[in-house]
Amino acid sequence: MNKLIINTANDVLEIVLMFQNNVFFKIEKSKLHHNETLIPLLDELLKENQCQLKDIDEFGVIVGPGSFTGIRVGIATIKAFRDSLNIKARGINNLDYLFNLAKSQNKDIDIVAIKGSKDSYFVARSINGVIYKYERNLSLDDLKTISKDSPVGMFVADENLNSFVPKFDANVLVECLDNSNDSNLLPIYYQLSQAENEKLKRKNLTICDADKTDLKVIAKIETESINYNRLDLDDFESMFNNDAYIIKIAKLDEEIVGFVLCQISDEINITSIAIKKEFRNLGIATKLFECVEKFAKAKGINCISLEVNSKNITAYLLYEKLGFTVRRIRKKYYSDGNDCLEMAKKLK
Repeated sequence: MNKLIINTANDVLEIVLMFQNNVFFKIEKSKLHHNETLIPLLDELLKENQCQLKDIDEFGVIVGPGSFTGIRVGIATIKAFRDSLNIKARGINNLDYLFNLAKSQNKDIDIVAIKGSKDSYFVARSINGVIYKYERNLSLDDLKTISKDSPVGMFVADENLNSFVPKFDANVLVECLDNSNDSNLLPIYYQLSQAENEKLKRKNLTICDADKTDLKVIAKIETESINYNRLDLDDFESMFNNDAYIIKIAKLDEEIVGFVLCQISDEINITSIAIKKEFRNLGIATKLFECVEKFAKAKGINCISLEVNSKNITAYLLYEKLGFTVRRIRKKYYSDGNDCLEMAKKLK
């Protein structure tokens, strides 16, 4: 099968041609000028190997994250080829490509990062054999915390990190296309727009005790956020009337956007915590945890515990970042057959 793959998401323009079972490529450092160099370089590659676009069986393109302009150039070009020639095309995540490229050359790589704007990073990390991509950019401090000075795979060396820059390998890009299921060719950006950030800054976040009139909203957030062993309105009403439980809510202005439910004993057990989807990754869950810690210390309790599905990587990473560690694993605990990780944090 003949394949053509282009990557315009990074500083270096990459074009890979798999033709008659041979792999050929062109690379050129042309930062911010991919729109000017892509077509001439592609034409040169095809002519050198006596290949025409109509000979291609499948197109591939890096859909991001990376350069905003570069991603648009690459996707627009491949879409034009796909639609005019009626040839299938698939997208490749740039972090998947970087991870596989770096891992093939350095087995110690478990984290990769692409430098974004304003000293932020697009990051992917291997956890239990699964490549997890952070939904929002991380700061340099966040990246240092999770990497713990282990090598970080990067396209461009970063003096602030123990970075490993892999060499270009056209075969890895072909393998990434073979493993892709993305036929939508939608761009991947991740970062919130400046307008969204400013809008959120103008809102007033408060953490307070839940009122009985809040329970319907809380139950709705639970239903929309939790896929297994979730609580219903009756459960929340029962716990609200039980002194062994507390419910704290997070409000942006007057809108309830999240909650935490805790059981009080010799330790504080976080029974449930959830944030509305459109308000996640904004530090709201962290504020709720801070509130729980403050409550625990006021009660003289020095340990907070919780349970998380082993496949819920997003939640696991948040709890790990907040200082929780796994103290017990309950095998096949959840209805989906996954393990339960019991995590705890000792308070100073």
